[in-house]
Amino acid sequence: MIDDKLSLQLIQSLSETIDAKDRYTSGHSRRVAKYAAMIAEAMDKDSDTQQQIYLAALLHDIGKIRIPVEILNKPGKLTDEEFQLIRLHTISGYHIVSNITAAPEFALAAKYHHERYDGRGYPDGLSGEDIPEVARIIGVADSYDAMASNRSYRSALPQEVVRSEIEKGISTQFAPAPAKAMLDIIGSDTDYKLRQAELEPKRIMVIDHEISQLRVLAKILKEEPLYRIFPAETGQEALDVMNDISMDLVLLNLEMTDMDSFELLHRIKTKWDIPVVFLCKNKSIRTIKTIKEAGATDYLTKPFLPLELMEVLQGVILKQG
Repeated sequence: MIDDKLSLQLIQSLSETIDAKDRYTSGHSRRVAKYAAMIAEAMDKDSDTQQQIYLAALLHDIGKIRIPVEILNKPGKLTDEEFQLIRLHTISGYHIVSNITAAPEFALAAKYHHERYDGRGYPDGLSGEDIPEVARIIGVADSYDAMASNRSYRSALPQEVVRSEIEKGISTQFAPAPAKAMLDIIGSDTDYKLRQAELEPKRIMVIDHEISQLRVLAKILKEEPLYRIFPAETGQEALDVMNDISMDLVLLNLEMTDMDSFELLHRIKTKWDIPVVFLCKNKSIRTIKTIKEAGATDYLTKPFLPLELMEVLQGVILKQG
């Protein structure tokens, strides 16, 4: 039998899969779920309803899994055709989760979270109370996060601008009750903590005595603004740098020249709580098992493809939140 903990983990994994497609708004579904639950609480919904809305919000954008990543990450204005494709994520999402009959609110949230209170939304142009309440709540939370998050073309908007936009949208874009609840939440958030943090490059320590491999990594990540590489040819050099600069991730060559790689892993994990990914030339089931048992997060087999590297980096860093 699937227990509640496993169900939650599966839903969270699905939401992370969706968010991973948009590298600039990482964590969007998680934040929308948090805000939606806060709105539900402010509206005096019981704890079970708050949890249902939270879970539905985690999957509200699941239909985006069918949208090409080039469109989701496009920095400029979308063409009419691209915008129509974006709009289809509500229909796609509905069909993906509509078979979850134990939680019908999942399908309602996926399909109707872009409806507007004045009937000018999509996909069905519903208005007022005809829009399911779960979608009315998530719609406010979704719009709030869109404004309070980074985009490829701008950083998160100032809090006063976000507040003003929600105020102006009451009874037109937003249902009054959840919008007013969101305004109360904003009023209590005096330090503007409810937003996506400013985009800063993730610092990655690469420990490899093979200069050619360091050059390969540098070339792959040269055009990636979200990552900054710190190369080190020896374990001691890496430790010295890490004592001065905090890292978000370590890529560690399995075959070191100056010290045992597992000893270096132990020294890193003892001092810093950061993920370590091994770089392996030759791997076997035994090697993989040893790597996992030693506390490494993942591994990459050399030579690796650029897309494989990016998937591992994004997957590991995404789990850090």
